[in-house]
Amino acid sequence: MSETHYQVLQVSPQATADEIKQSYRRLAKKFHPDVNGGKANADLIIKINAAYEVLGDQQQRRAYDYLSDSGVAIPRQQQSAAHIPRRPRTVGRELDEELILWLNQVYQPINRTINWIIKPLKTQIHELSADPFDDELMGNFEAYVTQCHQHLQKIDKIFHSMPNPSLIAEIAANLYYTINQVSDGVKELNFYIMNYDESYLHDGIEMFKIAAQLQKETNKKVKSYK
Repeated sequence: MSETHYQVLQVSPQATADEIKQSYRRLAKKFHPDVNGGKANADLIIKINAAYEVLGDQQQRRAYDYLSDSGVAIPRQQQSAAHIPRRPRTVGRELDEELILWLNQVYQPINRTINWIIKPLKTQIHELSADPFDDELMGNFEAYVTQCHQHLQKIDKIFHSMPNPSLIAEIAANLYYTINQVSDGVKELNFYIMNYDESYLHDGIEMFKIAAQLQKETNKKVKSYK
């Protein structure tokens, strides 16, 4: 009989989300090639990652528990791209007021929050590079990534707080793409925390660079409307 995901992660079916996460990190660290002289059990690592992909997600875990006799990971549902709200084109003073309101209450707060996510990354990585396997250093890095998630939740709420003026639909679209890049980058950083695979860290860094460039280009477009 094949092992269940709980057995692979060495936790009980009643384990909390934190216990599952801690056990996954312990196992990922234990079997990481850098800890085992460059040797790694690829099949075991795949099993550990597959188990955490299910048990680390609340919805997938519930479905897995419901179908506990299957032992098969349930694929994630593809999420559709968020709708960028738009408003019919207006003219004259009404448009100017609408534009100023959107820039002040949506664009600028999001722009500042994106900076709070991107700018600390270089320092965070420098500090972690002293010893990625040090629990305290990794804990500090994890706290930074957790804060990034909180910032992204704030960004999402602000972005959908009001429709963007149709005149600057291109700017709103660029802002949306920037947010997506930041969000994907944070996900990669989180994957790195989970399994110490540096490819995720590199991907996260690159996504942040793309986001920063998009942000720069969008800022130029915004200045042209002022």
